[in-house]
Amino acid sequence: MLISGNNNLSKLKSCLAPAPHFQLSENEAKDIFDRQREAIEANWDNVCDEAELSEIDRKLFWKRQFLNPTVFEE
Repeated sequence: MLISGNNNLSKLKSCLAPAPHFQLSENEAKDIFDRQREAIEANWDNVCDEAELSEIDRKLFWKRQFLNPTVFEE
């Protein structure tokens, strides 16, 4: 998703850089990101159950489509 400029990489740093344009400090933006990550991790199994995802689909999505480790790389 394009948030600011021409950078559409799915990286944490791409989301933090334009934080001031949204009247957020970098720390406030990090806090929002951390809360979203915690919510995804805490509710992953329940959401997958509700969606009736197979174990294979859960494994395909987890840390690929959702919370891919490359997001956190500098």
